[in-house]
Amino acid sequence: MSNWPHQTKVEEFYGRNVRVRKGVAGPDPDWEKQNLVLVPLPWKGVASWDMSQPIKALRMHKLCAESLARVLAAIWDEFGKSQKAIDAVRMNLIGGGYNWRTMRGSTRLSMHASGCAVDFDPAHNGLGDPTPSMDMRVVAAFDAEGWTWGGRWSPQRRDGMHFQAADV
Repeated sequence: MSNWPHQTKVEEFYGRNVRVRKGVAGPDPDWEKQNLVLVPLPWKGVASWDMSQPIKALRMHKLCAESLARVLAAIWDEFGKSQKAIDAVRMNLIGGGYNWRTMRGSTRLSMHASGCAVDFDPAHNGLGDPTPSMDMRVVAAFDAEGWTWGGRWSPQRRDGMHFQAADV
């Protein structure tokens, strides 16, 4: 199990991914180049917003990439290395990894902007849904690596699609 930072300390742990140009904040291309890596999916995935777009890997921070690879391998093993079984629990529907943006309803950067968060099956596990349908075997695989599941947050902020390598 890993010791992930509290989300108030992610910049200290993962680095500051902000570049201000002409008074406008945005992602820092140097930070992205130095810190982001691709974590291959062991199964066939598609973008949840465009099912015709295949997703072969998740772009993540290098400090949590090996952990995520172990999580994905454990999920693949748990489901018998069966694409049909993965599809049945909708783990093939990828909501994303790295994405430079703020948290919904906040001015703070999302954990996705640090490359330490992933989303699966957003249509059935949306932000604020009090009864997410994430398979608990998936949650257990993330728990084993110390990741935080948004499906355990308060009912108003519950985020069943979301897993992050940062504590809350």
